[in-house]
Amino acid sequence: MAKLNQIRAIGSMSKLPPGFVFEPTDEEILFEYLRRKIFALPLPASIIPELINLSNLDPWDLLGDGEQGRYFFSNLAGANNAVIRATSCGFWKAQGVPKQISPSSSDAHNRMIVGMKKTLVYHRGRPPHGSRTSWVMHEYRLVPSPSAARGPQLNSWVSELGRWVMCRVFVKTTSSSSSRSDSTSMDVLSSSSSSSGSCLTEDSSSGDEEQTSEWFCS
Repeated sequence: MAKLNQIRAIGSMSKLPPGFVFEPTDEEILFEYLRRKIFALPLPASIIPELINLSNLDPWDLLGDGEQGRYFFSNLAGANNAVIRATSCGFWKAQGVPKQISPSSSDAHNRMIVGMKKTLVYHRGRPPHGSRTSWVMHEYRLVPSPSAARGPQLNSWVSELGRWVMCRVFVKTTSSSSSRSDSTSMDVLSSSSSSSGSCLTEDSSSGDEEQTSEWFCS
């Protein structure tokens, strides 16, 4: 239960009405949620909790639905930017190269990068010999435009951009045969969440990539 105390609600948290699904695009995550969070602007919906140290938690310690995914805001300290981030039962490991995110209105010949999406896969055990699972984390980060004029205030904002991220944690399905294992993962999630993240739980995770961007909010 102590681990779940690291989750802090943002204002008055609310739930989506029955029948509604939260599936924001990469661009919406960056502009409508992460940018607004960083600059203390009103969010479209108060449904995303803030986690003190997301990457240090095992996936089954997180609240939400493993199949649909769970979204969190997290303020990363320097060490949490590492390629491998240890948890009590395993570690999150970055996969692939950063994937750049551009606005949908961006000119193909003059593409503006606004953020990046990093993919981390959860492994059980101790690095570097852990067992890869089907749990995946997508970590979204804003990047300031290199053309922006620098000054004390801007430098402070750039520092905030670098620390705050929005993450999605979910179970990745790879084939029809994986539906059985995903259902097992979901059963494990519900049973393990009440046991405060026991390392005896069997879970899985898969990877993705990361994105890099050059953008700044005015």
